[in-house]
Amino acid sequence: MLSSRLNVAFCFLFFAAMMAGCSGSKSLAKKGDQLMEAGLYTDAATFYFNALLRNQNNVDARIGLNQTAQKVLNDKYDVFSKARAMEEHKSALNAYQDAVAYREKVQRLGVKLDAANHYTQDYEEVKGIFMKNLYDKGNDLMADRKFDEANVLFKEIAQLDPNYKDLQELKNIARNEPVYIDGSALFDALNYRQAYYKFDEIYRTDPGYKDVAVLRAECLDLGKYPVAIMPMENASGKKDVEKRVHAFVITELASADNPFLRIVERDNMDVILREQRLSLSGIIDERTASQVGNLLGAKVIITGNVLSYNTTTGKMRVTEKNGYEAYQVKLLNKETDKHYYETRYRPVKYQEYYNRNETTFSFQYKGISLETGEVLFSRIVDKTYDSKVYYGAYSGEVTHLYPAGSNGVLRNSRDKNVLMELMRANRAIKSVDQLSNEAFAAVARDLTADIVNLINKP
Repeated sequence: MLSSRLNVAFCFLFFAAMMAGCSGSKSLAKKGDQLMEAGLYTDAATFYFNALLRNQNNVDARIGLNQTAQKVLNDKYDVFSKARAMEEHKSALNAYQDAVAYREKVQRLGVKLDAANHYTQDYEEVKGIFMKNLYDKGNDLMADRKFDEANVLFKEIAQLDPNYKDLQELKNIARNEPVYIDGSALFDALNYRQAYYKFDEIYRTDPGYKDVAVLRAECLDLGKYPVAIMPMENASGKKDVEKRVHAFVITELASADNPFLRIVERDNMDVILREQRLSLSGIIDERTASQVGNLLGAKVIITGNVLSYNTTTGKMRVTEKNGYEAYQVKLLNKETDKHYYETRYRPVKYQEYYNRNETTFSFQYKGISLETGEVLFSRIVDKTYDSKVYYGAYSGEVTHLYPAGSNGVLRNSRDKNVLMELMRANRAIKSVDQLSNEAFAAVARDLTADIVNLINKP
């Protein structure tokens, strides 16, 4: 029964909407008639179009649109012909495209409009002249090395005919050549790393452009930046912590997004230096820097020292708390002889758990030029990471649990929600090893960022 009523209601609403649409269509058509009688056929065509758009069965609107739209279309073609006669080629092309778009819009409503065949021939003629003019101007701009201006013209040609002559090749040149020129200037100035990014920009889209592949590879080789990572020192007194830090640094550097970074890590670095009676524990000066650099094949040497490292593993603290559990009691109403349920509360115990782990870490690192002995960067990094848990547990039905106040059960929603959040709180705590790894990884990221910034300097 309900389904039948809904179907009737839907049909009524649909019919009402259709009637409203038809009524609106007729009103628009009448307005079109008035405008056409006044000689305003362009405006009349708009009203007929909208009327037919609302109701394509409106015969009066269809007839009116057929008459007025043809006049509007003829006017648009007249604009095209006049612009063509005056050799205003771009205006002529725009006028023709406007006429074609109008004709297609009207024909989508089933109203066919006529257009003389010669308009298409005239359009192709104008288009050919227009594209040739742009093409010639673009080539002149290319000869003057005005590549951006030339590219604007080539893009305009491509909108009309993407396969015009050698347009694609010229577009590539106009796009690539200014970048190639900039890259070549940087290469000649021995700025190989900056030059690499210019050549790489071209290489990604057009690897066969000129000798860009060779220059890119040469920049990559000449601009390489070998960095020697020395074994870390450890002043913290904690065994092997420096080895863990060293491993994180190497891993982070290996994943750094920089094509010039080269890691020089040799297990026998200290042996090599001792054999040459050189020490990195002191200061490398200009006299010894180049000698160390040649021995290690590096431009920069990174030293590090764990100044302090401490971990605190907390002990879980458990506190027993008072609470109340709600329960239902079935009672009899003697006056009505009907049963009803009453909520009551009994005292219970639940537990609160708290724990905290912590890692503190202090690390000093330096970057020393093996060309000049200069300290390029030096930093002491302090990291503190901790992890806490604070949650509740109850052996009964948690949803029935309420907190206790000084005067008994707390039944308000705010206190109840706080207790429920405590019962649902996260119970997983990070170990001190996990926290230590986070601290070491953060230091490794800081050090890598300093090295990458150094490499990216002009």
